[in-house]
Amino acid sequence: MEEKLINITEAAIDFLKKSVEKENCHGVRLNVVPGGCQGLTYEVDFVKEKEEVEDSGDILVQERGINIYIAARAAIFIAGMTMDYVTGPMGGNLVFNNPNAQSCCGCGKSFCSTNEGTGDDRECGSCCCF
Repeated sequence: MEEKLINITEAAIDFLKKSVEKENCHGVRLNVVPGGCQGLTYEVDFVKEKEEVEDSGDILVQERGINIYIAARAAIFIAGMTMDYVTGPMGGNLVFNNPNAQSCCGCGKSFCSTNEGTGDDRECGSCCCF
């Protein structure tokens, strides 16, 4: 059996499906970009038209009718990751449980993929959310 690049919980699929329908778009794109106090941060954007990603080299993951495009250069940072959606008193958040994250910042918005973070190297259980 082929291992998935990322795992997506039912709660995250439901949230993404509602968001894509509300925005009337083709799908979402997941990327990892430089930023935050630990060096890397997740970026989730709507893909309005299929043409936006056709020649991008992005990896398409389809789950229950949702198109999730993963930037090819981000794949090494998120392989084996689980995307979840959790709700709390302040609303809901996408949560990324990433086995490749060695540490992440106190606010949970950025991570580093080695133990050489650029900020406060507190261990956070490899869970980064925003």
